[in-house]
Amino acid sequence: MKIKRVFSNILFNLIGCFIYAVGINCFNAPHKIAPGGASGIAILLNYICGIPMGLFVFLFNIPLLFLILYKKYFSKSFVVKTLLTTMLLSFITDYIVVKIPVYKGDALLAAMFGGALMGCGLGFVHLGKSNTGGISLLGLIVQKINPQFQVGSMISALNFLVVISSVLVFKNIESFLYAVVAVYVSGAFMDKMLSSADSKDMMIIISECTDKVRNLFLQKKMGITILKGEGGYSSEVQRVILCAVDKGISEEIREQVKVVDEQALIITTKASKIEGKGFRCMT
Repeated sequence: MKIKRVFSNILFNLIGCFIYAVGINCFNAPHKIAPGGASGIAILLNYICGIPMGLFVFLFNIPLLFLILYKKYFSKSFVVKTLLTTMLLSFITDYIVVKIPVYKGDALLAAMFGGALMGCGLGFVHLGKSNTGGISLLGLIVQKINPQFQVGSMISALNFLVVISSVLVFKNIESFLYAVVAVYVSGAFMDKMLSSADSKDMMIIISECTDKVRNLFLQKKMGITILKGEGGYSSEVQRVILCAVDKGISEEIREQVKVVDEQALIITTKASKIEGKGFRCMT
């Protein structure tokens, strides 16, 4: 299981870095769109002095990672994973996706598709238990130094500064407007992707064969809670099984419960928020 998990994380990071690099190199940069972050700065510097975008992103993260390692703000594994992901992203950006033809059509479509690819790419990287560093990494460091500081506001301000700088560099207001579109689309796609990957269903099962139904969950090594209930009409005491399950297997469990007890009452609903007891906060 550990080997499988490591392999899946590597695969997610590889896919994520490739998709992200395509969004930057094939859609945003050719249309003079700098969608914030270290990548946005890289696009501006590449336009001004020709420095490779991947190389700049890598160099931007090196001092931040050294600071984290020196001050021991985070674990060594965090630093190693971020460094490897940054190296992978830089290599793919400068040596792989440059061979892919760039999109030369409508700039608005470029902003939308570029933002979507960036968001999906970041989503895959986060699913691979890593990150691409950049301004968000700087925010994590500031948060460690001063926990009371509004890091979210600082990151938003820095990203906005990068976006607004595109007006001065590219000398047109359209670059700013398209960058805003790209940033919005990127955030929306990333949030949607992560929430879909982490989505859970809440199952409430009332059955006369509670023990048999419980064994179905226990065989899958899934945690459940058994509540004591009372029938509103019959006043009979009943046991109610409560469990949060992955969205992909809720239908499978429902069918298995029906095999055990055809009369079982099964209520399945989307969990809006789960936190604690082995779950990280999800909405």
